[in-house]
Amino acid sequence: MNSRALAEECLHRAERYLREARNAYAEGDFPTAIRRSQESVELSVKAALRLLGIEYPRKHDVSDVLDQIVGLEALPGYFREAVPFRKRW
Repeated sequence: MNSRALAEECLHRAERYLREARNAYAEGDFPTAIRRSQESVELSVKAALRLLGIEYPRKHDVSDVLDQIVGLEALPGYFREAVPFRKRW
């Protein structure tokens, strides 16, 4: 399986987790909604990194990699702008 196919697989799972998060939220299951939302974001970021051919550690938190690549020209402007935003939390 190539990088694009793996990235697409990650995005499909991210979409599934986001649907589960919306359903959990609608049912008042807020802990599950938060967890599934976080998983959706994680997989989406990993898909973007994979599409760019950037290796990332096999762990949940890839923020160190985002810090290293924030200046890459290959990243869309909105993506580069969002990386420092997460640090405000």
